Amino acid sequence: MALRIDYETQYGIDCNYAHCIVINARVSKKVDEEGVVTFDIHYNGKIFATDDAYADGASPIGGFNGSFEMDNTATKKQYNIIKQCYLHLKEQEGFSDGTDC
Repeated sequence: MALRIDYETQYGIDCNYAHCIVINARVSKKVDEEGVVTFDIHYNGKIFATDDAYADGASPIGGFNGSFEMDNTATKKQYNIIKQCYLHLKEQEGFSDGTDC
């Protein structure tokens, strides 16, 4: 699972087919005083110039971090936390026009 975006590096180089990969996701369970349970998801990833660069083991050209509270009311979505990270990422500025690949 990956996301393809248009990405401009910090050096001004345009990568029209940048390849974004979530590489890490962490879950923190919290229980408040009333016994309400929530799960905070924190994730990060790398951006490669192209999918070929990723497949060839090239160095990433950028990265990203994100976090959100997991929706634990929809049980069918909970089984795939990485997919939830991608869905959240696709809502963020700079990634919202991305396509799944």
